[in-house]
Amino acid sequence: MVNDLKFSFVNIDQESLSMEMKAKAKYYANVIHWTLIYALPLFWLLDYSFLSADWLWLFAIRICIVFLSHCFYIYGGLAKNNWGTEMTLSIIVGLNTFFYASICSIASVSSILPYFLLFSIFFVLLNITVFWKPFYSILQCLIAYGVLIVFYKLFNKYDGYDVLIANGGGIFFVLSAFSCLIGFNRYQIAKKEILKNLIIEVASNRVIEQNEKINDQQNEIKEVNRKLNKLSEYRYSALNMILHDFRNFTGSIQMSLDLLKETNENFTAEQTEILGYIGVGNEKLKYLSEKMANSAESESSQIDYNYTDIDFGKAVEQVTMDMSDAATMKQIKLQLNIDPSSTIVYLDKIFLDQVLVKLMSNVVRYSASNTIVSIHLHKVDNKAVLDIANKGKILGSKKLEQLFNGLDELSQSHGVATQTTLGFSVAKTLAEQMGGKLTYNSDESTGNFYRLEFNLSK
Repeated sequence: MVNDLKFSFVNIDQESLSMEMKAKAKYYANVIHWTLIYALPLFWLLDYSFLSADWLWLFAIRICIVFLSHCFYIYGGLAKNNWGTEMTLSIIVGLNTFFYASICSIASVSSILPYFLLFSIFFVLLNITVFWKPFYSILQCLIAYGVLIVFYKLFNKYDGYDVLIANGGGIFFVLSAFSCLIGFNRYQIAKKEILKNLIIEVASNRVIEQNEKINDQQNEIKEVNRKLNKLSEYRYSALNMILHDFRNFTGSIQMSLDLLKETNENFTAEQTEILGYIGVGNEKLKYLSEKMANSAESESSQIDYNYTDIDFGKAVEQVTMDMSDAATMKQIKLQLNIDPSSTIVYLDKIFLDQVLVKLMSNVVRYSASNTIVSIHLHKVDNKAVLDIANKGKILGSKKLEQLFNGLDELSQSHGVATQTTLGFSVAKTLAEQMGGKLTYNSDESTGNFYRLEFNLSK
């Protein structure tokens, strides 16, 4: 089974998405509204140049349209949120569309070309700027087409529509229809950007929460460790005191036995036998005290593993899911392919998770952005094999050698290293201690390749 773990947007909170889209729509609606107001002198100049006989009437009508538009702006959905943003903007743009279409259909044929060109530019710029559903762009086009067809038929009874098409109408019909496609594409692209920003925000919040939990756990571990150190110091001191007194006691018994043995000629056979028993018992006590002292002073470096049967596939899938947020933030696509058959291994659950987490986290850390990390779990010769490959930026064999042998170099140099530089090395060491094998390779043919192997238990 193949799981594409570059998450889709189905997990996004719909309320957050709606709020972000409304905020974006409101912002661009404000831009369009104020642009239409500040562009008013340009329209006056156009009226004065091409319709000089009627420019005063047109001036007054434009002032009325601006006043009505601003009333809708104040009491509608842009300033006070009484109506929907798209509805309010549709009314404001609809007033301007109705007016421009009326001029293009009523004005004389010799004067309509510049108005058609300006009307076409208006539609193109509107759909480049606006953020609303494509339905509203189509609605504005239908309003313009309807007004043009009806008014031209009423006020130009002797001219056919071919005159309208030849004097700029054809350009307007083509550009306005094409601008609807621009509006559709802009809406989809902007929505995609909003979704992308939301998923990055969600992933970032999850990472922050996880870091807070980790910090809290680290503080708890430090506090418990401090208490354990104090308890260990107390136990060690108390044990040393007891052993010291115990050794003195056995030493004094031995001295007494030696003195008695020097004067044993007056002892009966039974008394001599009892002294022998006491001597043997004292020797055993000395032996036990030495063993206890050696046990108290020795420190074991071996890890006590708690082996149990584990479904390796489920462990790999869970770790991959946990790493999806970090991969998403780096725009890395995780592709998981797990053998559907059973992959049961006999390992320590806690340390297996640690191996997988350190391996996966460092694979993502050292992978380039906008690349694919493929994760393939399968079986080969009674072994569970996990292959991880990334064909992004090549790390090189020398770099991988340094990363996977960091613990050995650290122990030889007695230096200090961070968790980032030791992740691969710790994963390799733990895997080998549990009977597994972690290999790696980096070249142009395979990319950055990692293989983790464990023996199957079933």
